[in-house]
Amino acid sequence: MHYYKYKLISPAGQVLNGRSKLPYSDLMSAVYHLERDGSTTLYVRKLGPIRSGMERLSNLRLHRRLPKSAQSELLGNIALMLRSGVTLTSALEEVTGSLDRPAVAEDIRNMITAIKGGSAFSNAAERYPHIFPKLVIHLIRIGEETGRLDEMLKNASHHLKNLQAIISDTKQALLYPALVLTVMASGFFFWVYFVAPKILSLFEDMGITLPTLTVAVMKTSYFLRDYSLYVCLAAAVTLISILTVREVNLAFRKVTDAILLRLPVAGTITTASVLAFISEYFSLLLNAGVDLLHSIRILSEAVGNQIYREKLQQIRESLNRGEGIADSFQDSGIFSNYVIRMLNVGEMSGTLSEQFDHIAEEYRDRLSYLVAALGKIIEPVILIIAGVLFAVIIAGLLLPVYDLASQVNG
Repeated sequence: MHYYKYKLISPAGQVLNGRSKLPYSDLMSAVYHLERDGSTTLYVRKLGPIRSGMERLSNLRLHRRLPKSAQSELLGNIALMLRSGVTLTSALEEVTGSLDRPAVAEDIRNMITAIKGGSAFSNAAERYPHIFPKLVIHLIRIGEETGRLDEMLKNASHHLKNLQAIISDTKQALLYPALVLTVMASGFFFWVYFVAPKILSLFEDMGITLPTLTVAVMKTSYFLRDYSLYVCLAAAVTLISILTVREVNLAFRKVTDAILLRLPVAGTITTASVLAFISEYFSLLLNAGVDLLHSIRILSEAVGNQIYREKLQQIRESLNRGEGIADSFQDSGIFSNYVIRMLNVGEMSGTLSEQFDHIAEEYRDRLSYLVAALGKIIEPVILIIAGVLFAVIIAGLLLPVYDLASQVNG
């Protein structure tokens, strides 16, 4: 992209001055682009490297990723208009007018300019990964090569909608236990930090011999009262350090992902979510005509969990060695035995993409069922833990009162 400074007369007779970013390196192409709406150019000059760099810096901004639901709606609208016979640039201009995100609308207008300048849709979209994910770029390229761009965009829209459902179900499954644990921790902190110290100080002033349980509650209460700020700071530093090291250290990321998969509740949810994600990706790519090896390569880049990423690479290596599809998946240990049998049937009958459709639907249903059942499973466990914690606190506070009452009666 190059920057041009221009002065022109619009069809309405107005004199317009400005700068524009255009995908042309020669001056005549830039003039032709500026005059495409009937304007007459008076002055056009290509900016030099320094001025162009200053323009890029002035236009520099952080790109916020478009939510998957908005990506799905955008691709679905483009696919619908293409199927109706509307040209690609007209379809993009139409969806730009309905966007409520000015930054995204500006990016799509730049894409339109690039496409009109001769760039392919996939190449123009590749410059904006916050709008078009890598998988969507692959599907756009397939659509351009096969002449089925509207179908590929529709499939991409449907896929993103399914992924959003998987992500929403996963968040919903994790939200309930996280909320309950937060409320429990807040209640425990309130009792130990505010209530317990006042009662315990009263017992100390009265000179009562405190039971062992009360002493433990007292030490915990005084520790949180004196060092709660340092504990919070240490927890925040630890969390930030873990997230930072995960980004730069592959071995540490693998260890933390393995620990996450072994946690009682989070591990079950993560496993169901990742398997639903993997089967959904396979279903889409194979139905789009992408071969299995290429699909695994694309999918291994998209999966966030390092354990499953290595398992996918293991499957790819097995397939490269000439092993069967079902055998390769079975050796990796990703899917259950019944899924392996379905893959075996698909491999022998040539219906592998259809089998992955069924597998993806099965894992989506499993995740939905898990979300629905999780609250009923966790609720009694949470209540038991909360009951034990508060029973310990209450007992620690009431035992001295009982001893005092016994002494008075004696």
